[in-house]
Amino acid sequence: MIALTVGTLFAIAQLAGAKKMGDFYNITNDTLKTVGPILFVTAAGGVLGKVISSTDMVNYIKENAEMLKGIGIFFPFIIAAILKSAQGSSTVALTTTAGFLAPLMGVLGLDTPVLSALTVMAIGAGAMTVSHANDSYFWVVTNFGEMTPDQGYKTQTVLTLVLGVSSMVGIFLMTLIF
Repeated sequence: MIALTVGTLFAIAQLAGAKKMGDFYNITNDTLKTVGPILFVTAAGGVLGKVISSTDMVNYIKENAEMLKGIGIFFPFIIAAILKSAQGSSTVALTTTAGFLAPLMGVLGLDTPVLSALTVMAIGAGAMTVSHANDSYFWVVTNFGEMTPDQGYKTQTVLTLVLGVSSMVGIFLMTLIF
């Protein structure tokens, strides 16, 4: 929020310096038409992520740790991918997953330095998976790429799924080597 405010104030100062404040309304109107929906989706995703993180999921995971330990490095990926798909924000998926997995690393058998690093990578792979309508990045790509939502689903959504899954396959292969 601070960066956006500083950027906005800097842009207004530049407009005033160039004596083009008369164009302020048109510039603001055009900009909000493009970025308004993106900012709304991002904010809604952040709120949903906070709701999800405030659930009793950590206790459930602790109670079922032995079963989940068998999933191994795929568990962080699955959690991050579910959160990303549910609420759209990669950042929220990353931070939420990392936040509730951190105290569980030992219980899940992911507490060695190498497995910790691979867990971070698995969370990142999950958080980049399945970009769709509730993801602000989906709208950035479709709006600036001049695509319809249907075209976005056929390209952006499918390709982010392939990217996330192929990344996870590579991470799994690294767990076999290291």
